[in-house]
Amino acid sequence: MKEGAGERFTAFRLRFDSVIQRSPLTPVVSLFVLLLTVSAFLCLTSTEAGSQASASPGPRVFLGTDSRSGNRYIRLAAGGAAVYPTVDLSCDGRRWTLTLTRSEDGAVYELSRDDVELMLNAVECRLFLPDQEVALSRQQLWGVWAGPAHSPDAPHVLVGQVVDVIDGNTILVNLGERSETVRYIGISSQEKRRPPSPEAVPGDAVQANRQLVERQQIRMELDTLERDRDGRLLAYVYVADKMVNAELVRRGSAEVMTIVPNVRHRDLLVTLEQEARDNRRGLWADPSEPTTPTTVEPAPRQVTEARRGVPPEGAWGCPAPQPIKGQYTTYTGGGRCVYHMPDGDRYSATKADRCYATVEEARHDGCVASRR
Repeated sequence: MKEGAGERFTAFRLRFDSVIQRSPLTPVVSLFVLLLTVSAFLCLTSTEAGSQASASPGPRVFLGTDSRSGNRYIRLAAGGAAVYPTVDLSCDGRRWTLTLTRSEDGAVYELSRDDVELMLNAVECRLFLPDQEVALSRQQLWGVWAGPAHSPDAPHVLVGQVVDVIDGNTILVNLGERSETVRYIGISSQEKRRPPSPEAVPGDAVQANRQLVERQQIRMELDTLERDRDGRLLAYVYVADKMVNAELVRRGSAEVMTIVPNVRHRDLLVTLEQEARDNRRGLWADPSEPTTPTTVEPAPRQVTEARRGVPPEGAWGCPAPQPIKGQYTTYTGGGRCVYHMPDGDRYSATKADRCYATVEEARHDGCVASRR
């Protein structure tokens, strides 16, 4: 309750008791009336927002988003709270300083997009004030700051130690009480695309993966589907604030392989793959590899019995069991088509030439992922 609320409630209770003593109501009815009255009193005296991050003594800490700029911020509530020129934040051992943005409505400290991304991906964050330390739980951060493309429920995160690098997208991790084989979500390393060589070559997925995670302590962020058909744990893997899945794609050491429903970071991975293609990194260093779409139409594709997918329902729609659209009228170099996922920006505006149940089926027909 706010300042003075306790005294007002005590006086109110004394007056209420005197009325009850004179009332002909039964004790049960009197108790019911008391409970209703107390509930109403509490509602009238409580004006704090649901985004409060700490109820401990000292300045009250809130998380929020500016409705005009869209910037996320941390606010120390007004009403006698001290205004500090700077405060410190720490997430998973990384510590940095926030500078006061404004103080007309309490002390407000705005965060950059990178700050927010780091906080949402962290296992634990803490706010350090001169006289107080406030824990910011993962569930609170996601509940207030998760974007419209994400669920407000924070994804499950595990922490472990890498004990072996199995291949370019799979590792063995010690979780303390057990060990897990972990497969990276959203990517596929293509070791077989290169001829065997005793020397490391640009884009080599195993070498790159080993360089990033060998013997490292990692965080594993799970998505909707936690395991694949082989029982491997599926995860976005982080070393400090770097997502290994994304870094492998950025280097050209792996390519995007989206499997629904694990699509939380698909847009980021697709963007990084196109960047690697455009800059001919790793897998895309071969000049014969396709990069950006071209307007040159190749010869018509040969239709064979091994072709996957089904025809569309009309010109635009795909059957529910085969929702992925393959568009053969939009070609990339090398004669491959483009497939569009149901959650893609261009999906509703794409005319389907073939419909697929899985990404593997689309890839089997030579399709590549849409850039949007």
